[in-house]
Parts: sequence; C-alpha cells; structure tokens
Amino acid sequence: MGATKEIPLPHADSHNAAFAEFKHHTSGQRVVSDFAVLELLRKTHPEYHVTTVDPKNCALLEFANAGKATATLNPTDDAFNATRTWQPVGTGTSKKSHPGELTDHIRFAQYTYTWDSRDFLLYETEWTDMLRPPTKLFYILSPRPSTSGHSPATDALLLAAGKWSSALHSEIYVFDNAHWTKSKALWTAVHGSTWDSVILDAAMKQSLISDVLGFFDAQPLYSELAVPWKRGIILHGVPGNGKTISIKALMCALYARDIPIPSLYVKSFENCKGPQASIQSIFAQARASAPCLLVFEDLDSLVQDESRSYFLNEVDGLDDNEGILMVGSTNHLERLDPAIARRPSRFDRKYWFKVPGVKEREAYAAYWKRKLEGSGAGGRVEFPEGLCRVVGALTEGFSFAYLKELFVMALLTVARGGVVVDADENEEKDDKETKGEAAPAEHGNPWAEERKKDETTPNDSSEVPETETACTCCKAHVQLRTQEVSDTMKQPTANDAVNNTKNTREIPDVEIPPELRDNAFLRVIKHQIKILLAEMDNTAEEEWSSEKAPKQDRGRVPRRGECL
Repeated sequence: MGATKEIPLPHADSHNAAFAEFKHHTSGQRVVSDFAVLELLRKTHPEYHVTTVDPKNCALLEFANAGKATATLNPTDDAFNATRTWQPVGTGTSKKSHPGELTDHIRFAQYTYTWDSRDFLLYETEWTDMLRPPTKLFYILSPRPSTSGHSPATDALLLAAGKWSSALHSEIYVFDNAHWTKSKALWTAVHGSTWDSVILDAAMKQSLISDVLGFFDAQPLYSELAVPWKRGIILHGVPGNGKTISIKALMCALYARDIPIPSLYVKSFENCKGPQASIQSIFAQARASAPCLLVFEDLDSLVQDESRSYFLNEVDGLDDNEGILMVGSTNHLERLDPAIARRPSRFDRKYWFKVPGVKEREAYAAYWKRKLEGSGAGGRVEFPEGLCRVVGALTEGFSFAYLKELFVMALLTVARGGVVVDADENEEKDDKETKGEAAPAEHGNPWAEERKKDETTPNDSSEVPETETACTCCKAHVQLRTQEVSDTMKQPTANDAVNNTKNTREIPDVEIPPELRDNAFLRVIKHQIKILLAEMDNTAEEEWSSEKAPKQDRGRVPRRGECL
C-alpha cells in the first residue's frame, strides 16, 4: 500500500524540533505531560491534525504486527529515546543454544503508519511523572482536514484498531499487581486442555460441563424467565484432585466455540489503593467483556474480612452482571464466609472434588496407557490392560497429583534404563525402615560413623540453659516451662517410633494376577509407590508450618527488641 499523493512526507526538521521540545520538557518541571506533548507536536507539525491515543484501548503497534497495518520506524540520527536490551529466545535446552535477540524499550520515536491505503505519522511516547507510574501514549498525526474538529481518517483507523484490540488473540486476561494484562503464556498453558484428560466421576463431570457450557447457550431462557443471566460455581476439595485442570478444560472449551467466550483469571486483590480498588477494576473488565468466564482461584485467600462486603456488593449488588459466569476454587470450603458459600444467587452450585475412588484411579491409569500408545513410547513399556486394575487397587488414598507423580517417576525410571532389582530383594529392609527400625550402618561408611558420633556426643556449643531457649530473631533468652523443654529435647525412644508408625501408610495387600507377577513395569510402579507412601505428609493440616501468619502480624516489621 503506497502513500496518497496529498500527504506530505515527514520532514526531518519538524521531527527534530519535536524531539528537542520533548527533551526540554522531560528535563524540567512537569505537571500535565500528556497535554504538553500534544502542544509541542501541534507546534512542530502545524500541517497535521494530532490525536492522543491510549495504547491500552487501541494497540496500534500490535494491530500492525498482526498484519492489519504497517508501522515503519523512521530512521533518525539521535532524535529518539530508547533502551536496547537483550532477551533469550526459545524454551528449554533450545534457549541455551540460541543467541537471543535485541529489543527496544521506546520512550520517544516516530513511525510511518499505513492503514487502508492511508499514511499517518505515529509518535510512541513514554515518561514518568513524580509519584506516578510510567505513562505511555500514542499520538497520531494525519494531514489536517479542511473542516475543524476530529480527523475522519484517524477516527476510522481508531475504530478498526480499537475493535481488534478489544478481542483476545490467543490470550487470556490476567489480573495481578493491580492491573489487567493479556497473557499469551497462560493461553499456551491452557490451549490443548481437553475433558479427555480430566478424570472425574462421570456424573459430576457431565454436570459441570453442562452447567458451564449450557449457561452461555441459555440467554434466551433466562430472559424468558425474567431472571438475571448470571451464575456462580464453587469447586472445592483437597489439593491435587482436578480443580485446576477442570478450569483449564473449561477455558479451552469456551475459547473453541464459534463465538469465543473470553476467560478472565484473577490472581490477587493486592493494590496500593486497597483491595476494593482491585475488585472494582475486576468487575468493570468482566462487565465490558461479557459474556465471559471470571475465575477466582483460591477464593478463600482472595476475599478477606476487609474486602468481603465490597466483594459481595459487586457480585450481587445493583450493578449489572449479565453474562458473567464466576468460578471460584478453594481447598477449604469451611473457610469461606457463609455469605459467599451458602447464599443463593451468588455462587449457586458447589462441586466437591474428592480423593479419587478405585474406578477413577483405574481410569487414570488407562489414560496414561492411551497416552503412551499415542506417543509411540508404548513399545518400550509393557503396559497390559490388566495393569490398570492392579494400579487402581495399589494406590488407595492417592490424589490425582500423586498418581501423576507415580507415573512420571515410573516412566522416567524405565526411560533411563533403570531396573528395580531391589524392589523385591530389599522389601524387608524397606519395611523395617518404614516402621521406624534403623538399618545397620555399613562398615566404613563415614556418614554413618559421623551420625553415630553426633548422636552419642552431647552438644556443648549452646550456652542456653536447659530451661531456656533462644529467640530466633533477637537471640534473647526466653524462659519456658521445664516440662515443655524436656518434652522437646528428649531423645526419641522405641515407643515413640512405634507410635509414629500408626500414621504410616502401607501398600494395600492386592492379589496380582499370575500373568502380571513378572511384569517389569509393575515392579517399578510398586517401588515408586513405596517411595511416595514414605514421603506422604500425615501432619494434621492445622499443624502445617506453612500456615499464614495471623492477619494482624502479616507483613508487619517488628520493632527493635520485639518478637512477632
């Protein structure tokens, strides 16, 4: 597409004068920079009409990169401001061998912008005013029309680019750090997720799919019944049982519709203006994007006491939430406020993601069998159909996350050519270690000798009396009750070891069919099951050391001499 004849070519003198004015302004005292830049461009380009454009609503450069227009950076000597940086290219090992690429963070530059056989001048600018985040604006210059007011050519371009920018292009909206971004990385992670890879109870799975997909097909029915076209769903249950992968499958299915349904994913409410500002921004974007899927992952940690009332008002207040389907996930349904979890018209349905039963575990094993056959690696692994039933019986109490780890580790062992010889030969030794009996130290093993020395040699390095302990933050001696200290410092006894085995999980006693008793892959799986059972944390959840600090202490820096 060539430039029209009536459009004058950009003059270097005009551009240099504009840059000089911009440099002068950004080097001195500023109050309203966007207006100052507008005025300096009007002054230096009197033959052009100048329009200020917000890139968040009209992504002109992305519009050009998508092939809808062309943007050519005009060559200049020093009349530009940009920071040139290096960044890696590729993923995994390919990133190590690729030389990378150079990119420019532009703060002032001029482009020749061509759209619909019309040429424009485009200025890309960015600056930082005091106590404010960086401001980025475009300025479009088109030949001044004979009439006053807006430029018809510029308005036509902005309508086309704005409409394109409002849609998602292999992206998902993500709210984090108090603002929305379009994430291609999340879309890549979600893309390709199908319900075939989601192993759930068949009835619950079908109900969830119908609930979500049916909502977006039912707008006429909602209108006929005179009820608001909005809905809320809560996915709850212990971690690792399919909530996140179900959300991914929902996002992918909605994106693949004839008219794609956008997904909005909320990571946090954190905002220097307070969580209320974030909640307002989240629902404003959802209303603008409706019909849409609005996802709140870990809902119980997002909605705190200080923001609960505002959140409920946005969910079920006077504002119109037509076409918004909210999905909230939580590992702790009991921690959600009853006004959220139990009140109809906010979150109407709740789906419980339980620890998989034997049928689901067998189905998950069959899923991995199909996955191996489809990848071409099935020839290296003997995976008969009957093995799925055995794995389902051996993995009682396993979540889907543990089942995935089991198959990944077992297949990696096979891929490395590992043969689990000691799975049966050392079974007695493994059982003893699992039950708390110490295995005999090997003769000449320096680690065993050092451990034995440490256990028999008293620790004289501590200067804290037996009835005191040292605070980890201020090193002050804190008096404790003698009974508490003695209970903590006493050496474990044989009775303690026996008591500790009460919570230790063991492999279920499963009858192995004769044709599978010599199966090498089954031997590897049994060995990995032992390892996973030994590593499973049986600590009560309320005793987890990773629990959040009390809210009044969260994020607070202790004063001198104070212990939190």
